[in-house]
Amino acid sequence: MSFKTSYIEPFNSIQFGFNANIDILRDDTIHPIVSGNKWRKLKYIIDDFKKSGKEVLVTFGGAYSNHLIATAFAGKFFGIKTFGFVRGDEARPSNHYELLCIENDMELMHVSRSDYINKQQLFEKFFDSKKAYFVDEGGNHPLAIKGCEEIVDTFKKHYNYVVLSLGTGTTLAGIVSAIEKKQINTKILGISSLKNNFSLDERMQKYSQKNWQIFHNFHRGKYAKMDSDLLTFIKDIYEETGVKTDPIYTGKMLMAVRELYQQKYINSTDKVLLIHTGGIYSFKED
Repeated sequence: MSFKTSYIEPFNSIQFGFNANIDILRDDTIHPIVSGNKWRKLKYIIDDFKKSGKEVLVTFGGAYSNHLIATAFAGKFFGIKTFGFVRGDEARPSNHYELLCIENDMELMHVSRSDYINKQQLFEKFFDSKKAYFVDEGGNHPLAIKGCEEIVDTFKKHYNYVVLSLGTGTTLAGIVSAIEKKQINTKILGISSLKNNFSLDERMQKYSQKNWQIFHNFHRGKYAKMDSDLLTFIKDIYEETGVKTDPIYTGKMLMAVRELYQQKYINSTDKVLLIHTGGIYSFKED
């Protein structure tokens, strides 16, 4: 498994108007599976796990978790035993995401949504902390923040806005942390993929409000909700630009950016960087 260096390129699409000044960070090109922010969050965690002497890396995710897939794939490559707690214990066939985890030797346990809420308690119920390494949902971990801070090192010019999709908010926290450390005058816009996930705002209170804003109205109904308009938009973007996007995170983020231009929140004179955080692209409409 080889990892590539991501790059920034112009992102010209009629979806955003003819005069928009947009670049895109192609973190999706880092790796086909362990792509984008998934690898940025995992790389220092994997190094720390190897030094820890522990036997298994335990993490958490929903039924459509890119983080679980990336962890399973990276674990298999690096010879690390992985275990994933999956939110929801409803009887159903395993979906494409879960099958990819299983194919890459991750052991999965589906748990009730009520049990899933307290992840530390769930971890301690089944694992000895001396032998198992805890990584929170979506790769949320202090070392993941460190990895995501490095996104700012890729910036080659000043941007008025940097926009990305949000799950747990770990990548947003890393970027804003780096922006503040480097005293860069850029506002980071986060597009929440989950409905009413206001815990994201609570998490970001440690950072100056002038450096970030989270939008909660672009989730299109619910997490992992895929509708015909969204899928058509994603296909149109791909045909026009050659950039593939997933419908859970980056696809919804791009639709949000189009609307922010229409609302004049972002103007054509603004310099904008979109962050492509990777993901899996084969989906059916819900």
